[in-house]
Amino acid sequence: MHRLKILITGISGFIGRSLVEEIVNQNLDWNIYGIDIKQPDFMDCKYLKFIDFSILDIRNESQVKEYFSNHNFDGVIHLAAVSRVVDAENDKQLCIDTNLYGTSYIMNQLHEKNTWVIFASSREVYGEQTIFPVKENADKKPLNIYGECKLNGENSVKELIKKYVILRFSNVYGNDYDIKGRVIPNFIQRAINNETLLLEGGDQIIDFTYIYDTIGIIIQTVNLLQTGKIEQDEFHISPGYCNKITDIVTYLEKHLNKELKIAVNAKRCYDVVRFIGDPSHREEIFGKTKMKTLQEGIEIMINHKVRTY
Repeated sequence: MHRLKILITGISGFIGRSLVEEIVNQNLDWNIYGIDIKQPDFMDCKYLKFIDFSILDIRNESQVKEYFSNHNFDGVIHLAAVSRVVDAENDKQLCIDTNLYGTSYIMNQLHEKNTWVIFASSREVYGEQTIFPVKENADKKPLNIYGECKLNGENSVKELIKKYVILRFSNVYGNDYDIKGRVIPNFIQRAINNETLLLEGGDQIIDFTYIYDTIGIIIQTVNLLQTGKIEQDEFHISPGYCNKITDIVTYLEKHLNKELKIAVNAKRCYDVVRFIGDPSHREEIFGKTKMKTLQEGIEIMINHKVRTY
């Protein structure tokens, strides 16, 4: 039986690492290939034998050409990116080189191949919307360089790839592999340490998405592309929940049974204040499976942190 050859770019990142572990834990019949600019810190553990890993900088077009000239895949899950809006704003050129040019280099190499692509995009492509929940076909008007590069990446995929799905992630959170500076892991650690929680603006409404809900949909998307049930599509990976940023504080205080110290900064000019994704198109494809609420996800994280703290 044919084992799928799947390339995961950005395999050492939060979503990449979580995806690898789930593939292995589910014993999926995949050969996993991975590329990243740095050696994953889990390569010395039990997952090493399941990955054909190569260090590769997707900003380097010649490296990308050489790699794809020597490899053919059934599918590519393209996760590699500068993955935080604040990091993209602090180094816009790095974001452009990685998220825009790096994506185009990969898609150019796949253009003539019969390889499907899952492209990790973002709710940031929509910018500020006025009608909620936001449907996939809403106007794309990104507020920041991160959203602009993701939108251009989407266009590159649509232009060059025959079989693809664009997944628009929305504030994924939920395990120890997340970047420590992101709002939820940052708040949880600060709350445990009795440190002040810093809100940037404080009035954001965000459709937070639990990591293993995200991973589950990625795996299902692979199966739909591989079997030909999807040819070209795009949809949100988000539950469609209306979460205030201050709800995080409320849930932390409830689960830790203490009052937390809070400070509020002025809103950053590049932050999208409100986003709620419409889940209806995703539910048409995958069914109405319940995704974790923010309160449920935070409780899981707190219980883990308190046990290991």
